Amino acid sequence: DALTSNPKKPLFNPKPIGPIHTLILTRHGDSLWNGKYPGCRETFTGWTDVDLSPIGEQEAIRTAKILSQTTRGVNIDALFTSTLTRAKMTAHYCWWAYYDRSNEPYQQRKDNEGDNTPGQFVMDYRLNERHYGSLQGLVKADAEAGDHGHSPEDVYKWRRSWHAIPPPMEDNDPRRIEEFRKYGSYCDVPRSESLSMVAENRIRPFLSERLTPILDDADNSNSSASFEDISQNDSKIESGGTALIVAHANSIRALIGVICNVEQDPHGLALGKLESMKIPTASPLVIKYRKTTEEGRYFAVGSAGKNDSKNELPVYLLSSLQLMRKAASE
Repeated sequence: DALTSNPKKPLFNPKPIGPIHTLILTRHGDSLWNGKYPGCRETFTGWTDVDLSPIGEQEAIRTAKILSQTTRGVNIDALFTSTLTRAKMTAHYCWWAYYDRSNEPYQQRKDNEGDNTPGQFVMDYRLNERHYGSLQGLVKADAEAGDHGHSPEDVYKWRRSWHAIPPPMEDNDPRRIEEFRKYGSYCDVPRSESLSMVAENRIRPFLSERLTPILDDADNSNSSASFEDISQNDSKIESGGTALIVAHANSIRALIGVICNVEQDPHGLALGKLESMKIPTASPLVIKYRKTTEEGRYFAVGSAGKNDSKNELPVYLLSSLQLMRKAASE
């Protein structure tokens, strides 16, 4: 049977406090191991540092254009990304697009009127993809077919389940030795991770220590637009900061899981939704959240009416939200 990380969680009922922060979430473009590019096969990647494919570069450019065009006027306080090349390159394309000078990276325009270039560019290993352990480097279809000695049921759990832990990588594995060489100087390199482990060990500390403090200190005085209210009480609460996060399918799922408190859902509906959620490329998502009276726990801001079902997670396609323009006098 697949290993799992499934501790019992206490009842969860803290009260939301503070401003409403907005996160724009986007996945990196297609990599050489994602399988879209001719001659490439879909492969368990994890912390293996592979490049964007030519298709992925075009996806990254398209995502960057979508973001820079659809968020004009929104004050983006920071752009966050992982330490893996496929996410960093996608993030760089986004950064350049906000500067509106893709041929002159990092050079700010002299005239900043209407410029909503992210205030900071932050790389953080805690946004890295989940570690797939000894599965890394295996073609997914081969693993699912049992070619490497794993049952199709276990492989499915390792890919989708919140709690299932892939087989760990041995310490003398050349792949692990290479990961220690690349990442060991600034983080504890995992041997394998479930999504729950990513959420608790990396994403929750990232939210508490890095992301939320920056958004708490946000200054919205220069913002000329904001995303439409997505709950009935949105307009009555102070608006906080906005961040753009360019990361990976599973680190984004883990982040959504932490904000939506999927492990505290007594009926398991939210967790089921998250486990089945697929994060597309070139389709940015939006989620809003608040802090709560319990340190390190969060409250997802959303409305059942915005989605088709009250059981849906409060995560929305950026393309489905309208920008609300502020009056010139504000």
